[in-house]
Amino acid sequence: MEMKNVIWKSNNGKIVSFIALLALLLGACTIKEDKNVAPADQVVRNAVESDTVKAQPTVIAAHGTVKAIRSANVAFESALPIKKVCVKNGDFVKQGAPIALLDTYQMQNKIEQAARAVESARLEMLDVIISQGYDSQKMGEVPDRVKQLAEVKSGYRLKRTQLEAARHEAERGAVKAPFSGVVANLSHQVSNVSAVGETLCRIIDISQMKVEFKIMEQDLARVKKGTPVVAQPYSDPSATYYGTVSEINPVVDAQGSVIVKAILTGGEKLFDGMHVKLKIEN
Repeated sequence: MEMKNVIWKSNNGKIVSFIALLALLLGACTIKEDKNVAPADQVVRNAVESDTVKAQPTVIAAHGTVKAIRSANVAFESALPIKKVCVKNGDFVKQGAPIALLDTYQMQNKIEQAARAVESARLEMLDVIISQGYDSQKMGEVPDRVKQLAEVKSGYRLKRTQLEAARHEAERGAVKAPFSGVVANLSHQVSNVSAVGETLCRIIDISQMKVEFKIMEQDLARVKKGTPVVAQPYSDPSATYYGTVSEINPVVDAQGSVIVKAILTGGEKLFDGMHVKLKIEN
């Protein structure tokens, strides 16, 4: 009996020792594997950082020229001496405001002569109506055919047309702004004689400006309508203007570039033709 108890204790002790050794080995393997495998929170953090890097915008650098969306050359419509120049280069003018006044003395004389000719023709027209047996004081009773005949014979209709033309010409003696904007390229002075069709100045609408630039064709996939644009004038690098792409010309030139236009906001201080550096963010 004592011998069996010793054997059992001995066998039991060996089994316990074997299980403990196995547990120790498994624990060592687990610790070794933990050193090579990142924790779950580290995996998630790495994935977020990777997505953040991929989401960073791609910036395309370019050089562009600022242009006014709307501008117009204002020209003379009459050949007369310039009586007064009302503005200077850089002045802001409202729509309909006078830019220059011409000497309309001769025009006023022409208007007065045309008005006298109209009155004379009117009296002759009444004489024709009376000769046809109608009362010139009751024009409502005169048939239309008789009125037309009287107007033609007296020349009344022609004289009235000449008077209207003289008045219209006098109105063109004041050269006015076609829309609100800034005056540019004004060169004429008082006493200069204008010429029909000759440009007096240019009016630039500065309420909205655009910038025109070129990108390479390999960047076309990253630039679309509405893509943000940041412009900085070379004359003032501290100034920043923002805009969006509004137009992409579907033509690639010989150098492999494409013309793109973007509308800028708050560009009232920009000059037409000013050069800027651009950042186009995808």
